[in-house]
This record gives sequence, structure tokens and C-alpha cells, in this order.
Amino acid sequence: MLKTIGLIHTRFSQTGGVENYINKLVPSLLDRNWEISYFTAKIEQPVPKGMTVHKIPVIRGTSITRMLSFAYGARRVAKKVNLPLLLGFGRTIYQDIYRDGSGCFLDYQKHANKRFNSLYKASYLHLERKRFKDPRLQKVITVSHMVKEQIVDRYGLPPGRIEVVYSGVDHNILNPTLKSEKKRFKKELGLPQNALILLFIGNGFARKGLQYLIQTLGSLPSHLPIILLVVGKDKHEERYRHLAQVQGCSHCVQFLGYRKDVGRLYAVADLFVLPSTFDPIANVVLESLYSGTPVITGPQVGASELIDHGINGFVIPDYRPETLAEAILKFYYSEKKEKMAQKAHTAAAAYRWNFHIEHLEEILLQVLEQKLYHINSV
Repeated sequence: MLKTIGLIHTRFSQTGGVENYINKLVPSLLDRNWEISYFTAKIEQPVPKGMTVHKIPVIRGTSITRMLSFAYGARRVAKKVNLPLLLGFGRTIYQDIYRDGSGCFLDYQKHANKRFNSLYKASYLHLERKRFKDPRLQKVITVSHMVKEQIVDRYGLPPGRIEVVYSGVDHNILNPTLKSEKKRFKKELGLPQNALILLFIGNGFARKGLQYLIQTLGSLPSHLPIILLVVGKDKHEERYRHLAQVQGCSHCVQFLGYRKDVGRLYAVADLFVLPSTFDPIANVVLESLYSGTPVITGPQVGASELIDHGINGFVIPDYRPETLAEAILKFYYSEKKEKMAQKAHTAAAAYRWNFHIEHLEEILLQVLEQKLYHINSV
């Protein structure tokens, strides 16, 4: 059977969460002898050998016109090319398999407490309804059970048509054995050996909840040697630096910006904290667990499904300073830190990228075989 697939996404780029996933997916599929067509509006990096690009024209202007024109333009071009299998990402409306890494719009709006232009909201919901009601759609892949439940509740898709496939962890970059080098890494980073190191990774600090973490640090006993490493970018970083000063904890908060050595940072961290208001999965939680670093987060983060409260981390009901502080101090005074670290890695060990791509290919082949059988029997 010829393994042919079309991928649909607005960009082919090196930046962005979906884009990073696609950049790992494409070479993995090519290595498994898939022929790939890519339907996109923008090419922002070299196209690998073995992948054919179909450029989708979009109407310039507002984000709404770009969003709608790409969705309908991609459907028109994909119908013309007529491939047996299409895998869509983002705001697409025409595919056999859709990978949902963002969750339903209304759930995002509710948890993120964010207001949108009414026309943008109506346009986004229009595409979302078209996507899940499209007769071509055979299977939905979600990044967490939380997202699966949202789709079932809002659009009535049968649970059997939705499969949860957690994002894969790149074990070539992340290695739990690096924990044995923690003392050396602390020395290289200029961190006190006796300090408890908290790690926060994320772009867009407000949605990721950095303000809650800084407020919590300001409420902790000042004599405790606790340091927070903040990794990521935000155009309002100065506000968070100022908040740390106001809270009296600027001396124990280090803003590191974008870093490539995340494996070393996970290794040096004792505890990863992500007080995000809404995140369909949060790959950083998966990465942290795989690296052997316990996690504090909330139930509105998809990857919290992998946390066994008090065993490999803490899932807390809210991000008030007293709630976060209780979890941090419970870990600080715990005599089971090493055991929790081991349990953290165990929880995520099954989600290495090679296992992920094997699971994904099983789904692709299953749908492709069904499609080809139907075509040949007509």
C-alpha cells in the first residue's frame, strides 16, 4: 500500500507550538516512507526532499480574512489534488484526521478570561463547527482527555472517534540521567548548592500564570533558600521584574530569556511550576516529568492528567499564594524528593517521541486502509 498523506497548516515554519510538532513529524513520516504533500499559505524554512508543497492563496487584511480564506482555500485545493488521506492542524475544516492541540474556543475563552472581537469569535466558532460536522472527518486526535471531553460535550462527537495521543518527548534532548550532574550544573549557573530550584518555562507570562508564582514567592518565609528560574519571552517582562521587586523577592527570581539548554535546566530544577490558566496539554509538563522533575500545576492544564497528587507532583485547585505556597513548602520539607523525581519520570516514560510516532502511524494507516477499501469497493 502506497503511504500518501496531505498535511494542512497555515505555515511551514520553525517557530510556534504546532510548527515545532510538524517539524518533528515530517522527517519521522519521511523516514517511514510516507509521501507527503503540504498545504500551506507560508513557507518560512527549507522544504525537505520528499515533500511536495501546495501553496494556498489567502486574502490579506485582517486576521479574520486570513483565517477564513485559508480554511476555505485549503479545502478547495485539497479537493482538487484529491489525496486519500488528509491530516489537519489549527483552523482547518476539511480533513480525514484532525489533530486538536488547542481545545474548543469557548473553553479557552472561559478559562483564559480573555475577551475577543465579536466578529473574530463568530468566525472562529464557524470554522470549529464546520470542522467537527464535516462528513469527511473520520478521526480526531487530541493531546489530552480534557480536550477530548470538550469536543464530546460541545459537538456531540462519539468518544470512539476521538483518540488521545499525548505529545512525544524528544529523548535525545531530555535525559533523566542528567539529574546526576545537578551539582555541576548549579555551579555552572551560579546557583547555591543548598537552594531549592523552581523552574518556570513559557512564553506569554500572563496566560502561563507567572504572576501567581511571583506573588507566592513573596509570601514565603524569607530565610528559605528558594530560587525561581524563569525561561521564556514576554514583551511585558519588565512588569514581572517590577512585580518581583514589589513582592520583595527580586533577589530570588532570575529571568533567563530564551534558552536552548532546557535539558540542563530541567536537570538542575527540583520542582517545575506551571500555574497556567488554560493549556490543552503543556508539553513542558511532559518534558519536566520525563526529566525526573516533579510538577505543580492545575486541573485546567491537560498534562495534569499524568500527575498523581503527592506522588510525582501536585495538582492544586487554584493559584492563590496560600495554595501554591502550601504545595511548594510540602515539597521543600518532604523527605521523599528523590522518590518523587523517580515517579515523575516513570509517569512520562511511555511518551517518548518514537512511541508517539508509532501510535500516530497506527491511526494514519487504519484510516487510510478504510478509505482505500471504501474507494475500491465503490
